[in-house]
Amino acid sequence: MDPLLALLAGAVLVLGLSSRLLKRNSLSPVLLALALGALVGPVALGWIDPAAAVERHTLLEHVARIGLALGVADIALQITRDDLRHNARRLLVLLTVVMAGMWLVTAGGAWLLLGVPVGAALLLGAVLTPTDPVVASALASGAFPERMLPRRLRRTLQVESGVNDGLALPFVLLAGLLATETVGTAVQTWLLEAGREIGLAVAIGPVLGWAAARAARLAEGRELMSGSYVPLLGVAGALLTLGLVHLLGGSGVLGAFLAALAMSLTLPDELRTPVGDTLGAASRLGVVAVFGVFGTVLPWSGWAALGAPGLLFAAWVLLLRRPPVAAATLSLTATGPSSRGFLSWFGPLGVAGIYYIAFAHRYGLPGYERLFAAASLAICASVLVHTLTSSPGVRGFARRTGTGRPDGERSEVEGRLP
Repeated sequence: MDPLLALLAGAVLVLGLSSRLLKRNSLSPVLLALALGALVGPVALGWIDPAAAVERHTLLEHVARIGLALGVADIALQITRDDLRHNARRLLVLLTVVMAGMWLVTAGGAWLLLGVPVGAALLLGAVLTPTDPVVASALASGAFPERMLPRRLRRTLQVESGVNDGLALPFVLLAGLLATETVGTAVQTWLLEAGREIGLAVAIGPVLGWAAARAARLAEGRELMSGSYVPLLGVAGALLTLGLVHLLGGSGVLGAFLAALAMSLTLPDELRTPVGDTLGAASRLGVVAVFGVFGTVLPWSGWAALGAPGLLFAAWVLLLRRPPVAAATLSLTATGPSSRGFLSWFGPLGVAGIYYIAFAHRYGLPGYERLFAAASLAICASVLVHTLTSSPGVRGFARRTGTGRPDGERSEVEGRLP
């Protein structure tokens, strides 16, 4: 594993030193890390083959779980009470109706195009339901999007991706059980497992985050804590919650998001800023690690075996999984047409999809390798297409909502309730 460690550390160093250059040229560290992993993997140069030392799904699941927890915690620490209040209705729709619609539409594509059984199709659909927090955050943070996009639009993307990564677990659990059990047994088992997973995350995450923030404020007030340790609170809190909630049988990813959200709402600004900066840096390190490892285990032969149906499925996921579902549903929330179009298109796949397809291995489905190939192809297609369309999409939104923007968009951009 030492070559892989050296590769990832070197990639972070190079990407960090050239980060402004990459942004100016609309290049994504996610895409570059993925390409680098594929280049040095066993199919291309053959320098690194992590799957030879550790089972592929085990490696991906653990690396992606940590990267995902850091990513959702980074988003949560940027959220304020106003963000939640002003976006509540839109977020509720995105996290219920749109999530369910994305699951069923993706599953329908898998069943029609790939010819997999209904249970396996539902599992693949659940795996590809959550949006990626890191890619979504890249669309919503930085000088360029902050200048071009209204805050509510950016926060909607971020909060949705942070929450739905944890909420996707019940979909995956239900689909996995339906693929391996009778319907009655599957539903009964799912109610218990999903209730436990989400219940523990909701019960433990906010309490840990609030307690950590209160302890930090107390320690800071009494001068008990060295300033050099303050920035580490977010990373430590996210990983503590991830490990503890997961150890008890809950959704550690959702718990990490809720812990960081509670921390954000409790910490004063003078503490939240350094904590958020360090957590953001750790999140970027995590995403490079996830996509670097993912690149080394891409199933090239599996993609070839899928053939044209695999390409059609990837196109189905890009074009039908989210845009029509979100566009139709968001029209009920008084969201302006430009915002509706932007939110409908930018629902990128990424770390969450990698984590859940690795997680799905535990169900032991006979066609798992075919599912992995289809999921990985859709994820790679999304990373490529959403990266290439991100800057044009932001610029297009700014042009459409300029002096001639509709009333619904004007109220959103100027910060008034729609």
